[in-house]
Formats: sequence, C-alpha cells, structure tokens
Amino acid sequence: MSKTSEWIPVGALGDAFNPDSNALPTVNDLVGRIIKLHFENGWVIEHTFTDDKRLSWQITEGEADVRQGSEEYCATRPRQDIYFVDFIKSSERASSVSLVLDFARGVFIAVLGELPNADEALTPFLTRIAQGKELTAVKTVFLRGCIGTAVTTNDSLPQITQELLGKRVEYQYSPVELYEHIYLNDSYYTWRCIEGSEKSLCDTDACHYYKIADELYLFVWREKIVPTLGVIMIDLAALKTTGKIIGYESNDFGAVRNFSVGAYARFVSTISVA
Repeated sequence: MSKTSEWIPVGALGDAFNPDSNALPTVNDLVGRIIKLHFENGWVIEHTFTDDKRLSWQITEGEADVRQGSEEYCATRPRQDIYFVDFIKSSERASSVSLVLDFARGVFIAVLGELPNADEALTPFLTRIAQGKELTAVKTVFLRGCIGTAVTTNDSLPQITQELLGKRVEYQYSPVELYEHIYLNDSYYTWRCIEGSEKSLCDTDACHYYKIADELYLFVWREKIVPTLGVIMIDLAALKTTGKIIGYESNDFGAVRNFSVGAYARFVSTISVA
C-alpha cells in the first residue's frame, strides 16, 4: 500500500512549532529609535521604531515603486548590540524583509524574500531545468550596508562564509520538534525531521551563508517542494538560534504565514566536503 504524503503547508508547520517554542523573547530595545540604513546600492532607508510592534520606513535616497510604509515587526537580540528584525512588506505580494543590525560594527545585512505565485510553484522541476531555472521558485535578494553613515568600503560588511560547511547540527525548536542540518557546500544543505510534525521527511535545498561575527552566522534556505523561506541566525558559541520561517498558510497560495523560530543547537559532527 502506498503511503499518503506527509508534506504539510507552512501554516500547519507554524501551528506545530508554536507550543513551548524555543524562540528568543522579543525585545523593545529599538523603540523610539530612528535608524538610517545606507545600502551599497545607493539606497538610504530610514526606519522609525514607533513601539515594540510597529515600525515605519521611508526611502530617502534611491528609486523604488513604493517609497514608504508602516509594518508590524518582530525584534530579537541574539547577542549584545546585534539584532534580528523581521516584517512582512505589506506593499508587495508575499514578501518579507529580515534585517540583521550589528550596532557594534555599524553594519547590516537585509534579506528580501518573495514567495512564488501558484503558476511558479507548480511548474514541474523538469520544466524549470529546461528553462535554466533553479528548482526552487522562492526568491531572495541580499543587500548590505552601514548604519547611520555612507558605505566607504565593504571590508567590514557581512561576508559570504564557508565556516559552516561540513558541520552536522541538531536543532530543538520545541520539546517535540527536532531537526538535523548538514551543511554540504556553498549552495546546498540537507535537512531531516527527527521528531515532530514532519517526522521522517528530509530534503536537500538551496541555501546561503553569511558571517556576522565570530561563531555567529546568518543562514537562509529556500525549499522547493513546499514553498518556504527560512532566515535564521546561528550562534555556535551560545548554541542557540533566532529567526523566522515564511510560507503559505495552506496549499491554495493565498494567505501568508510568517512566524518566529528559535532552537537550542547541538553540534553532532563534521563531515568531509572536499
């Protein structure tokens, strides 16, 4: 007898992760601050943190279709003077912004994510290959810059790193949600669910790695079967993560679910990736 598919939409995943989540507590450290981000591409975007749940943003330099907005945000602090800020961009379809703000070094990196529409997500893998496209239809753009001052050199900006490659790490997201990651190479990692809502599922997906500080990394993955974007910060010194997962509430490509995640990490081993 064939087994029924166990792949669940991101909305169901969010429901499963929520009880007794190991996510970091949100912080209100940024409330009342006006933070001007100077991007490498010439944009200057001012972010005003009105309260602990809402910010407004305005593009003061640079071209864009929409130049200002007001959004609900979530902020956590994985380390002193380093913040993870995340919000849905209401002016665009199924899009989010994740910011890593490093006030200690005066730099930041922004992850702009976009989920595919139904036509993009349902295009067969063989068709995508024939079209020269990636298997995943989830899109990301990475933008870096300086906080409060123009970019003069990229030496201090977050850099792509290979320091996670070969590492095998387990992540406990809640008492019942346990996953394993194996960081294979510059472009791909393998994940499997050991316990929880996706138990026995596994896959190899597209990913990206940036170094933020010593033993602190920004890790981003883009899934191809169920359209999913994960943006997390991995602290291998504290053995803790903070971040978010975004996808569709259900398989009708309608409402979007964007939820905070965090896990306790356990280093398992290192494999050869030469």
